[in-house]
Amino acid sequence: MSTVDSLRERVRSPFEQRHDAATTALVVGWALVLGLVAGWVVADFEVRQLATVVVALAAGILLYGRETPRDIVAGGLYMLAALLALFPVAYELHVFTVTGMAGVDSPWTHVLTVSDLLLFALFLAVAAVPALLAFLVGNWTVVRRRLAALR
Repeated sequence: MSTVDSLRERVRSPFEQRHDAATTALVVGWALVLGLVAGWVVADFEVRQLATVVVALAAGILLYGRETPRDIVAGGLYMLAALLALFPVAYELHVFTVTGMAGVDSPWTHVLTVSDLLLFALFLAVAAVPALLAFLVGNWTVVRRRLAALR
């Protein structure tokens, strides 16, 4: 099998999938939320609208390819966790790309301050919450069995 054929199958597979109206609404809702969060993450770069549209479309296509609503929710939560974890990276990248910021002589001294490192750790901790929820939603049957075995 050639790479071109497998790429065509991967691109075509979400469009061959058919869901009911409630599942499609779930996908659209997640795509909208993820697009808005992506727009918030890159707001300093003045590409908010483009990021919102691109991420919403990409997330919608990726989530529509999932088979069950549980997989859609888990995938959406994982994507949300990734976007939240990327926020401090985008924030610091803005410091590196903008020259002449008031009070910042060197971008490295700004990036390596304790407050910025704490901000990075805080957003990683916040991103861990939807990632954990996604793991629980995606593997609920296994988690439920293990919890029942603990009793």
